[in-house]
Amino acid sequence: MPHTMSGGDDSSLSLATLSIHADTATTPDIAPPMHMTSTYRYPSFYNDRAAVDKGWIPPPEIPSYPSALPADLTDGSPHIYSRISATTNVRVEAVLGALEGGHAVTYASGLAAVFAAFQHYQPKRIVLSKSGYFGSHGAIRVYLRGRNDVEVAYVDDYENLDKVQLKEGDLIWLESPQNPRGEVVDVEALALRKPRNCILAIDATFAPPPIQRCLALGADVVMHSSTKFLGGHSDLLGGVLAVKDPLIAEKLREDRMFLGSVMGSMEQWLLLRSLRSLTVRVTQQAKTATALASWLNARDEEATSIVERVWHGSIEGTPGHEVAKRLGNGLYSGVMSIEFSSPHYARLLPRSLHIIANATSLGGCESLLEWRAAIDDKVSPKLVRFSVGLEDLEDLKNDLRQAFLKIKAEVEVNVNQGVWKFAEKVGT
Repeated sequence: MPHTMSGGDDSSLSLATLSIHADTATTPDIAPPMHMTSTYRYPSFYNDRAAVDKGWIPPPEIPSYPSALPADLTDGSPHIYSRISATTNVRVEAVLGALEGGHAVTYASGLAAVFAAFQHYQPKRIVLSKSGYFGSHGAIRVYLRGRNDVEVAYVDDYENLDKVQLKEGDLIWLESPQNPRGEVVDVEALALRKPRNCILAIDATFAPPPIQRCLALGADVVMHSSTKFLGGHSDLLGGVLAVKDPLIAEKLREDRMFLGSVMGSMEQWLLLRSLRSLTVRVTQQAKTATALASWLNARDEEATSIVERVWHGSIEGTPGHEVAKRLGNGLYSGVMSIEFSSPHYARLLPRSLHIIANATSLGGCESLLEWRAAIDDKVSPKLVRFSVGLEDLEDLKNDLRQAFLKIKAEVEVNVNQGVWKFAEKVGT
């Protein structure tokens, strides 16, 4: 269903306004009500309409049966069963579609959305990075099971993308920015050089609108884990695919109905609530993350001397920095990675913080940090991923500063006593 807004055309409205007004209310409530039903009453004419469609009765002879219920409870509802469609889901998809400039389809999780994209497009060859989110790699492996005729072409790093010979029938699956280091793809350039029947799919979870709108840059499909920035409160699981073509969106919804990967009623409502504040939250998180990245990258005080490298789109040397600068609307992702001079710093840091929580996921109001190597063998053990929340910038700096000084002293003691090696070669 294309995005609509009661009162007229929404094409000239800002993202901040669309996030609040792109959906059409079905009740007089200002705040969207929570619809928890799994099923709906059939309209009073439903059975007779089915009989007409089957040719069993002619249209003029449809009887008008009286109903014991008020007409507004039995007539006119477009919904039958919540796995097919639901009141809140229609509204949340309208807002998501407007924000991305296309048509959105929601899913029970980000990985459900990833799998749905491959199931729909049925590529002859998948082009993807060797790095990136291990969950997406796992979903792709599941899709490839039994499909021995599908090729996979891996890209070593984003700087070598221009060397890949793209073919018709390819599906390019890239994260931009890429998890966890934040490498950025020039989506616009890639879209211009790909063959016509080659699908460009971008996982934009790390940088949702207002930072970037990848459909406008030329992507064919955009995926978000709405668990992250779109949800923004660490209280829901969800995913979304956004496409340009409304017919593709309808086909995705049909597939979703049979795959059973529909988002739950509570999650739909939580996501709609969260989208109202999306631009404010993401803008503030981006600004705070950029300020923190600059401070960490300067390494001009004792505490930050243990930092070896900062990975963030705002930092020169991060692959795609110039692209992020050109296409990011003046904003960079609210997620960064910090690489230390020893893996012991990265291992010890999460437990030494007071405000920043040691937890996985990202995009929530609260800042989260994790030693990524503990769950992903592809990631350097010297690296931590840092999702910046909505806390005060100086409070976050002070929390990091005290933790850096603490772990610096702890590592020095253990290295000097011969308990630990300073930079033992573990991982890559």
